[in-house]
Amino acid sequence: MKRSPKPKWSFVLMRGADKSVRQFKVSRRSIVAAPAVAVLALSGCIAALQIRSAYKIDTLQDEMSQQSNSFTQTVNGKDDSIGSLQEEIDRLNRQTEDLKGKISDLRELESKLKVFIEQYGRLTETSSSSMPANADSATVEALSALQQSSNTPSPEEARRLIGVAEQSGLDFRQISSLVDSMESTMEQSVKQAQARQAILDALPTGWPTKSSSKMTSGFGYRTDPFTGKSTFHAGIDIGGKVGDPVFSAGDGTVIETGSSSDKGNYVMIDHHNGLKTVYMHLSRIEAHEDEDVVRGEKIGLMGSTGRSTGAHVHFQIMQKDEPINPLRYLN
Repeated sequence: MKRSPKPKWSFVLMRGADKSVRQFKVSRRSIVAAPAVAVLALSGCIAALQIRSAYKIDTLQDEMSQQSNSFTQTVNGKDDSIGSLQEEIDRLNRQTEDLKGKISDLRELESKLKVFIEQYGRLTETSSSSMPANADSATVEALSALQQSSNTPSPEEARRLIGVAEQSGLDFRQISSLVDSMESTMEQSVKQAQARQAILDALPTGWPTKSSSKMTSGFGYRTDPFTGKSTFHAGIDIGGKVGDPVFSAGDGTVIETGSSSDKGNYVMIDHHNGLKTVYMHLSRIEAHEDEDVVRGEKIGLMGSTGRSTGAHVHFQIMQKDEPINPLRYLN
């Protein structure tokens, strides 16, 4: 039995009224396969697009990852910079606080140094009094021993040391401790200076009366006004008026007062350094035995009592009970 031929599909292509008509015959299988091929082609295009998109996505992800790492490094670098700046700010804050503390310490040191110099500067100035060129050897030795045993810096030296300490960058608290140390060791120097000053103040260098500086009779041999013979005069006579004040020539202790036909009213003072002074022919005694007196303190009034020919004071200095020339000490 003969199969009937499969029907075919025809396509007619008409290009225009004056053109010929073309007919294309297509089998049924081709008609069915064409959509499948189209679907496959479309699927291939879609797959290709997906692959390309996936590639681009991966590329973009890599770029984004690199950018993210770069941003992270930048942020970390900024964080490190911020941390360094914070450390620098903290360091500056500490330096500021240290500077404030040093300024406070410096003010305290300045006040302490001012008190130090005021307290010990005057002492240094007052202890630099001049000593008579012909002072006795015991006085010179005592003053020399005190000067050699003093190893404490003077206020001027203290100022110099502190200036050097400031320039060298030492902490002001250390400098303040230096002042405290010098102040504690200065006590010994103060005692030595006071002892030195006591020796100087005890020297009978003060003129015994301010009413007159006229010396009517000197030390040594002279013609006695009563006998006319040459006799030794153990002191000097200073003229004046009855009632003129008579002063102690130096610091000391009154060891004797009295009256005699020769001396008249008199006062004797021990100056604690082997020296004694005697003031004779007073009209009145104003000092008392065992009384401490200072240079320039009034001890009596000038007169003409005892063996005297007129108003004056006989002033006498004795070294180890031997009379010496008062002009060696008197200013």
